Amino acid sequence: MNARLIFKMELFKYLRDKYYLMATLILFGLNVIATIALLNFDHLNSSLLVTSIVLAILLFVSNLIFLGIIYPFHLLAIDYKNRVLALMVASGVNRNKLFFAKIGAVILANIVVSFVLLVVPVATLIYQVGNLGGWDELFGEMGMLMVPQMIPLSINAILSYIAGLFILMTSVIIVKGKTLSILLYFGFNMLVGVITSFINTLFTSNPSFTQQFSGDTVASSVIEVIVILVFGFIALQGLRHQNL
Repeated sequence: MNARLIFKMELFKYLRDKYYLMATLILFGLNVIATIALLNFDHLNSSLLVTSIVLAILLFVSNLIFLGIIYPFHLLAIDYKNRVLALMVASGVNRNKLFFAKIGAVILANIVVSFVLLVVPVATLIYQVGNLGGWDELFGEMGMLMVPQMIPLSINAILSYIAGLFILMTSVIIVKGKTLSILLYFGFNMLVGVITSFINTLFTSNPSFTQQFSGDTVASSVIEVIVILVFGFIALQGLRHQNL
């Protein structure tokens, strides 16, 4: 079985995951309700307004936790919990191809779910800002956001997201999909954070380095690439030699 078929198989499996699809739809509905409530804040009394803001903040945090930890953890760990991974490997599926197909499928699934959850609030926000400040001013401000300085920040954000997935996948593989993976994930993140802070302190204290590499942003991107390579290697080696 080639990587393309494995990738399609993973996506098909995610599409049939009724419980998490239902959770996504519930969050989507709550996001729509919260957006409508905040748009009509001028019709709410003070107590309802405070309650709506608090609930909106809690909902925002819930979206972050769901998209950043719960959903990707479930996608990565489901084959361990259902004992499907051992059957796939026993049937002749190459572990290397399985690893890369699975991480690719998880990234795509997360992008789709993120779009579904955020499309209404983001589109509504842009529309409202455009109405209040004028579309010309809005697009002018959006043009200002596309200056070259934003490109390194965007690249760093994408690399940071991918690095987080590789750290999570490493954690899942080490403990074979158990819930303990989440604690291990936080532990790895803390370790990476400490090392990153130390390296940034060393590099940014050198003026020549700062000028050559455009400050902390590029240095952080390089560190994220190193994190991806290191944890990708650990995860791949762990899956290769794991007794399933």
